[in-house]
Amino acid sequence: MTEVLTKEIAKEYIHRARELPQNGRQDIGKRRELRIELQKRCGLTDLQAMNIINGDHVKDYVMIAARKERARIRKEGKE
Repeated sequence: MTEVLTKEIAKEYIHRARELPQNGRQDIGKRRELRIELQKRCGLTDLQAMNIINGDHVKDYVMIAARKERARIRKEGKE
């Protein structure tokens, strides 16, 4: 099962991306590996993971992940 995206996880990946060589934010090399790692860890799409790594729309993605998790928990409680 994947982890729920949190602000802390997003900050970790943003920090790691900033440590990489500048490449115009292109999805190549180590940045691509980082994006794929985040996708697998949190069950995100390519676009979501790239935006998070680039520091874009992070609050929105964290909020969406939290809502999905709350809905999953409610659903499990009803079954």
